[in-house]
Amino acid sequence: MRKSAGVNRIAVFLGPSLPAAERIVHPALTYVNPAARGDVERASREFDAVLLIDGVFHQDLAPSPKEVFAATQRCIVFGAASMGALRAAECFPYGMVPLGIIARWYMRGVVDGDDEVAVLVDPHTQTALTVPMVNVRYALRIARRRRLLNQAQCEAVYAGARGVYYMDRGWDDIFALVPQRAQNDFRALAHENADLKRHDALFALRSVLRRTQWRSESRRGRSTEAPRRPARQIANESPDAKQ
Repeated sequence: MRKSAGVNRIAVFLGPSLPAAERIVHPALTYVNPAARGDVERASREFDAVLLIDGVFHQDLAPSPKEVFAATQRCIVFGAASMGALRAAECFPYGMVPLGIIARWYMRGVVDGDDEVAVLVDPHTQTALTVPMVNVRYALRIARRRRLLNQAQCEAVYAGARGVYYMDRGWDDIFALVPQRAQNDFRALAHENADLKRHDALFALRSVLRRTQWRSESRRGRSTEAPRRPARQIANESPDAKQ
């Protein structure tokens, strides 16, 4: 398959981070399953841009930093929300573009390693069956800001959650660690606001469409400057960062 001339075609490696019903429908976007070793490099030969969100973990070899570097030599490569955030932090010096809060956490050393974003996945529906640590962190930050929990309580919940194997960790395990007086409020918070991987995945899709549309218009001579941007930087923060 040859790359298009003047029309952006974007490969999006996406699985459990964002349910199919919530994904943006756009003619430029082609959704493919979570990336295994070799998939990102192949996509860079066939598409004008690549957005890496989800990748495989233990069931197969994941895309390597070397592979991502090779892909950045052929097209623009974005990363967000899950394995894409980790690879974007590792490959940022070589041109990969990080998007969202989780990528920023990796770049700043707040989190490290794939265990922070790893989940158990239903192989038939591609839905997450467990809770990643980045979502637990995000929920605890919101709870601390809203004064549902104090710092010591947040640290205790985090330590307990980290002690549960990622293939077994569910919200009920987390709720059991929260002081009883705050459990109902924390439960509501977690279900309504704490899916940071979902927030970042949606943010990345919108950001990539904006960026690649501007690049395409610039190539066709219809625009010579980028559209006005919000004060926050797209590569560093998602719309939910101030929750």
